[in-house]
Amino acid sequence: MPITFVIDRVLQRMMTHADGVVTYAELNEHLNAEEQERGLGLPELIEASGATTDVKTGDVIRLVQRAARTSQSVPLGPTAIVVQDAVAFGMARMYSILMDRVGAPVGVFRDRAEAIGWLESISSPT
Repeated sequence: MPITFVIDRVLQRMMTHADGVVTYAELNEHLNAEEQERGLGLPELIEASGATTDVKTGDVIRLVQRAARTSQSVPLGPTAIVVQDAVAFGMARMYSILMDRVGAPVGVFRDRAEAIGWLESISSPT
């Protein structure tokens, strides 16, 4: 699977890495694993600079619908996605825009430092 993650229980955050062609099925598997590890509520940095995707608009909508159902029982943490590929960036932006309706912030970036700064600012207690 081109998606791996580590949960830092001390810092209460998740670091995810995606490589190669990321499929809808692999994204679903990743979400299943996050749910099983009780990581869905944690801030997540997804480093996907080396990834591409074959995900389509309908797949993005299904992922958002899944998130909406999940958010009814589990709070979802903010997610920062770092991606370079134009198609993957576009699909991630679509996901980000649709996730606004779910109430789970998703930021999409080309720069890792910018993504980390956004994630820290949005996940800091006010």
